[in-house]
Amino acid sequence: MPGTFFGITIGQTGLAAAQLGQEITGQNIANAGTAGYSVQSLDQVASDPYTPADRSTMLMPGLIGTGVSIRSIQRASDQFLDGQVRDANANLQGQMAQSGALKQVDQVFGEPSATGLNAALTSFFNSFHDVANAPENAGNRVAAVQQGAALSYTFQTVSHGLASVASSIAGQSASAIQSINSDSAQVAALNLSIKISTRNGQPPNDLLDQRGVLLDKLSGLANITVQNNADGSVNVAIGSTALVFGNDSFATSLPSLTASGNLKGGALGGLQAASVQVSAAQSQLHAAAASVVSQVNAAQASGLDLNGNPGTPFFTATAGNEAGTIAVSADLIANPAHLAAASVPVPPETFGAGDGSNAQVIAKLLTKTVTTAGDPLVDQTIQSFYQQTVSTAGGEAAAALAGVGTAQAGYTQFSNQRASETGVSTDTELANMMKYQRAYQASARVITTADDMIGTLINNLFSGN
Repeated sequence: MPGTFFGITIGQTGLAAAQLGQEITGQNIANAGTAGYSVQSLDQVASDPYTPADRSTMLMPGLIGTGVSIRSIQRASDQFLDGQVRDANANLQGQMAQSGALKQVDQVFGEPSATGLNAALTSFFNSFHDVANAPENAGNRVAAVQQGAALSYTFQTVSHGLASVASSIAGQSASAIQSINSDSAQVAALNLSIKISTRNGQPPNDLLDQRGVLLDKLSGLANITVQNNADGSVNVAIGSTALVFGNDSFATSLPSLTASGNLKGGALGGLQAASVQVSAAQSQLHAAAASVVSQVNAAQASGLDLNGNPGTPFFTATAGNEAGTIAVSADLIANPAHLAAASVPVPPETFGAGDGSNAQVIAKLLTKTVTTAGDPLVDQTIQSFYQQTVSTAGGEAAAALAGVGTAQAGYTQFSNQRASETGVSTDTELANMMKYQRAYQASARVITTADDMIGTLINNLFSGN
């Protein structure tokens, strides 16, 4: 049967369990504000009962308990919720990245504005009405050339602004790729440590928390998938592109991700979606500038200047980068008289310096439907095309912003749900603190009582009572 000191032994197991429980509670409270920390708890079970060697000779009502045993320190986790949070995070970060870039595009256009490109187009073409009304007035010709220079500057400003947004997207994308590769390497290293710890029977709770933080971070960068393995490691991929497989990590690149079509979310996915939209806006801006250049220059070539000579090109521009390079020709800046305000007379009519009919043709180009084959604005007007470009940019920015709100709501819902299950509740931990304190006091009382009983037994034996 159990020995004399059996009660003390039981009390000792209770003291050890209560002390460890108190330490775990303190750890939880200390990390209540630590990002990625999962609450831990003590998994304790009743120790195996005392079993006599020969029960047939013992008069016992049943097996006698031997105290409490510590099975493990458990970490609260929910793989399903982790997946939902990470998917929601990828969606949110993608929407935010896309919205941020498109907001900049909308700000670059800055419409409606008295200093925007729409106003500059209107002012430029309107200046030719003044030239048409008084073609011999040098001041009107100078004003038209100056308005052309102002229009060129505005085109260049918008073009440079869009190029700056595109450059920012490229820089952020490169940084995201570096982070993905770095974080993947850290996950692979943690996989190895977790496998070793698990193999040795030591719960790798803190290592799992560290890896969870990295996986959450990766989900914000791209649409990752996580596969949990039986040995405690995880495999991580973006679509079919492997990032982590067990202890090994694989560096990826933006070209490989975009070529494979695997990139669909996260900040990197949002940036690439915005990049396509910015590129489209740049193309439309260049198309508008190219049409202005070709139409105005064509009208100039078909008219006569103040001296009755054929008109020279009004604008110059580099093909493929028209909006960024458009400029008034040096000849017109130096000689506003070369502006072709007059039309070529049809005999028997003769040239007259007071003819402003060609200037009137140029003035109407802003709202004239383009019919020239090959012109990027064919079947549209310069004004309507540009306004549609601005409207598209504004609509895309508004849609992306609305997407942020929807994505934020989903992410908040899943994050709060995960926090309620795996996060630290200070109220619960304070209650646990009192529970373990009382359990420790009670176990100490068991030992004290057992000690008193042994003392009484010894005293009685030696006193002869």
